[in-house]
Amino acid sequence: MLKERGARRILDVATGTGFHSVRLIEAGFEVCSVDGSAAMLAKAFENGRKRGHILRTIQADWRWLNRDVHAAYDAVICLGNSFNHLFDERDRRKTLAEFYAVLKHDGCLILDQRNYDAILDDGFSTKHKFYYCGHQVSAEPEHVDEGLARFRYTFPDDSVYYLNMCPIRRDYVRGLMQDVGFQKIATYADFEDEESTGTPDFYIHVAEKKYYSAEDIDEDDAGTTREADKA
Repeated sequence: MLKERGARRILDVATGTGFHSVRLIEAGFEVCSVDGSAAMLAKAFENGRKRGHILRTIQADWRWLNRDVHAAYDAVICLGNSFNHLFDERDRRKTLAEFYAVLKHDGCLILDQRNYDAILDDGFSTKHKFYYCGHQVSAEPEHVDEGLARFRYTFPDDSVYYLNMCPIRRDYVRGLMQDVGFQKIATYADFEDEESTGTPDFYIHVAEKKYYSAEDIDEDDAGTTREADKA
């Protein structure tokens, strides 16, 4: 999708261990890697060097992203269910507005999240079709309610870690994106057209920073997921 859009400069705002930044560099993109944690940026830099790359890193808080990032980008990626670390709605709105502001005109935001709708409504299950942690790591919720999803991560060496996330719903995220200015949002289900995959493990939102007339939006107002076919 990025190549089809002619995107060149990518801002990875949830760099973590650097996995996505490195993969994008190796695909030919110019990448800036952002994280709020200096320790994570150091790990990402180390991982990049192991593969022969020098990551360009910036430590920044999403809520004041443009204070520390002084360039415009063709795309912002926020992957790994990272947006769900924000528990305060004001922080979520401020963060999305900062993402919007750092994009060039006609740029896009790609943001993913777990399918918390299914977890909240029907309980946790996973197809393990797409999995961030690898097959040797177990990640399952220990507690879930409308305000908290506490996941337990178990590793091959029997170590256990816990991660608290806010179980925000799919349409709520889409609504916030529209509120801050994104006019058209395509939502994918496990990297495919949403309508064709049943209950996905993850949703991936692709939000456009682009002016559309009211007529353009009305023509494709039924969820806008038909944009997935064009991509």
